[in-house]
Amino acid sequence: MNRKHILRSLAAASLSLAMLPLWAQGQPIKILVGFPAGGSADITARVLADKMKDSLGVPVLVENRAGAGGRIAAQAVKDAAPDGNTLMLAPFAVMVVQPLVFKSIKYDTSKDFTAVGNTVTFPLALAAGPATPAKNMRELIDWFRANPAQANYGSPAAGSMPHFLGEMLAANAKLSLTHVPFQGGAPMVQNLLGGQIAIGFDTPAEFAEQYRAGKLRLLAVSSSQRTAQFPDVPTFKEQGIAVDASAWFGLFGPAGMPGTVTNRINAALQAALRLPDVVDRLDKLGLTSSPNSADDMTRRLADDKALWGPPIKASGFQAD
Repeated sequence: MNRKHILRSLAAASLSLAMLPLWAQGQPIKILVGFPAGGSADITARVLADKMKDSLGVPVLVENRAGAGGRIAAQAVKDAAPDGNTLMLAPFAVMVVQPLVFKSIKYDTSKDFTAVGNTVTFPLALAAGPATPAKNMRELIDWFRANPAQANYGSPAAGSMPHFLGEMLAANAKLSLTHVPFQGGAPMVQNLLGGQIAIGFDTPAEFAEQYRAGKLRLLAVSSSQRTAQFPDVPTFKEQGIAVDASAWFGLFGPAGMPGTVTNRINAALQAALRLPDVVDRLDKLGLTSSPNSADDMTRRLADDKALWGPPIKASGFQAD
């Protein structure tokens, strides 16, 4: 082979290498989580990252980019190169709810991201703190009516699904409830334990430890049926409250990710979610392992936006 052919071969090899995602060259993958460490999204991401690294052959790191209800992380992923190196574990609220209520959002969740796959599904739960005497929904509604100054509820972020679950409860029970948003589930739980708020809405995972320790009471879950993790906790519907809603955490990357890259990450994700120890760990947190394909996740996002758009808009809530 002459020098000219050698140079051409080297150039072609360099171009092929440049077209590979950096993680295929040994660089780590980052999964951004838009909430503080210790919450359910953070735990889910870390459990999966630990297993996905084995399938992908590179480190998979979790990076917390907390703030703005997850929107800081979402913006960072939108702006990242579509090479598979930067992903996010995004809650239902970030991808479905917030785009309908925040005027300042500068991304379209249907166009600016690549759906990689679903991770878990879960209901939301209503927890009462030690300062709230109610033991079921009827007692809670009666207590709020008798104590309007204490009729408030916490959520992990303004514009989140737990926020709107509180609005749905208030409308259904004809209550006037004051919403108290926090920056993540952990600080909301601490304020619930301290009596600064009467009740809180979030994933069962956020309340699980304190519930099992007897420090918080779970009064209801938002799914259509009781959960296997908390079979003693009734649904809202069982207690005469017309609330039926479940959520998910999806894995997303920037728009324009090549299908080969998306599918390889999806395969690693599905493999991790089917491992018995992963299923068991998530189950203990009140999260159900629910893997699907990238195409199925794309459809699920579209279907949920169509389902939740009308009621969120009807609420009249908007934020800057």
